[in-house]
Amino acid sequence: MILPSNIVLYLSICPVSSVDRAWFELTHALSGQFCASLARLSSRTFSVVPQWSFRPTGIVNPRDKTNGTDRVRYAQMPGEGLCSENFTPWVKLLPCKNLRGLATLLVPTSLFRSNYIDLSVNIRRTCWVSHQSYYRMNFQDASCSSLGYELAQTLTAVFDRRLLYGSLHSPWSLQGMLGSSIRGVCGPAESSQVFLLSSPMTATIQVDNPSPDAYNITDLRVQAVYASSELLNGVKNKSLFTPPAQMRQPSATDLPLISVSKSLIGSGTADGGIRALLTNRATFPLHVVYMDLIPWYTQVLFSTLKVEVRSKGTGRWMSSYPVKSHLVPSISRKRMGHMELVLLIPPGHQVTVSYKFRRVLQRWDEYPPDANHGYLLPAAVVSYQLTPADLDYFRRNTPAAARELALPNWASTYMQYFQESSSLSVHRPGDGFVRIYSSVVLITMPTPDFSMPFNALCIVCSVIALLFGSVHKITAGQIEARPPEEGGPKLLRLFRKIVSRLRGLLRQGRRISTPTVKEQKTD
Repeated sequence: MILPSNIVLYLSICPVSSVDRAWFELTHALSGQFCASLARLSSRTFSVVPQWSFRPTGIVNPRDKTNGTDRVRYAQMPGEGLCSENFTPWVKLLPCKNLRGLATLLVPTSLFRSNYIDLSVNIRRTCWVSHQSYYRMNFQDASCSSLGYELAQTLTAVFDRRLLYGSLHSPWSLQGMLGSSIRGVCGPAESSQVFLLSSPMTATIQVDNPSPDAYNITDLRVQAVYASSELLNGVKNKSLFTPPAQMRQPSATDLPLISVSKSLIGSGTADGGIRALLTNRATFPLHVVYMDLIPWYTQVLFSTLKVEVRSKGTGRWMSSYPVKSHLVPSISRKRMGHMELVLLIPPGHQVTVSYKFRRVLQRWDEYPPDANHGYLLPAAVVSYQLTPADLDYFRRNTPAAARELALPNWASTYMQYFQESSSLSVHRPGDGFVRIYSSVVLITMPTPDFSMPFNALCIVCSVIALLFGSVHKITAGQIEARPPEEGGPKLLRLFRKIVSRLRGLLRQGRRISTPTVKEQKTD
């Protein structure tokens, strides 16, 4: 499950006196643990109460007819990037931190040069049963005699080998990519394995690898399984994986069944719109739940909401209607709105969901830093559940590498998932459920000229600085009475002296020129 570049927080809480109070305490506790920005999610301007997209994943009361939807909270904060300050507290939650075991491979300088990185922490309440020396989840115990809590931490990183190596055909290794090797064994860990999964482009492994059959794994996706103790010698850490000589071009079977994209439509800074495109590549119809969050500064005009369907054969767009809808309008500065649409997408068809909104002018103190950059709208969420028949058909007619890797509800570890997921005839809770996210959308808002107060302040300060000297001299200077000077002030005396000099020069010039004129008359 690839998440957009933002913070996603989801809560399903047991019956309490005040769900909003529990949500407030959770967000502030997480803000002190991971990121201070999480405290902002406690406000109703960031959180919503979804009806169908998010359901409780742990143990719930079967007598609860509402399925706990009124006790669910969901929030997004787009544009919040992941940094080492968030990575450090996440690592400290591990039993051995990053000192022993697989966590020693987590080097921040190597992970943050990847193209995509995601951290997640999931806590849920489950039923447990003793299995050898550890506990595992039990779905057969209807009475749930042993109740426990499960903390699951997930790190997802995607590297582009074109940026790390000179060529796509260059061999690569786990140690060369992560810049570290496994050091020591984490004692509290009951099991620790490294799974090498198949991909559409097969690679050649240059060292002997343990067969998955040694771990009773029959899943076709698993090519090799390494225990952490086998990787301590450093030999398999440096194992080279050689790509094929000719890269196979991606085909339609490599693409997901459902894809979603979200884009901005319209022009100007007053009105705008959103258009979401959903594509069904399956050979059977799918019911999907489309959820979109509506911030209060974008007032959506629900009268402009349109759903259109286009067939792959004809290419014509036709109006359609959602199966069910749940619309909650936003309230200015008080509540974030959201919409949930249950859509039926025929096989090989595309569906668009579009609507228009009006931008709300905000107060000067409500703009975030760098307001001219724009605002990021939250990502849309698409959820769907494959039926047992559709799931069997999908598994039998698609490559194993194209299957979903997210752990379903019935699995706690990937070892358990790969050992028991090969039984195609057995369907467990969570099998076939997929949730995908669109990208965030950047919009521009009517933004005032924040430099105007600064310019006015500079002018006022300059004028005050110019007047301060003379005013201060007049008000703070000491006044003394002096007798009048002879001849007047110095400037006046200097002026009189210059005038007298000029007059003297003129008189001297006249005296010299007069005899010359008389001599001419005598001749």
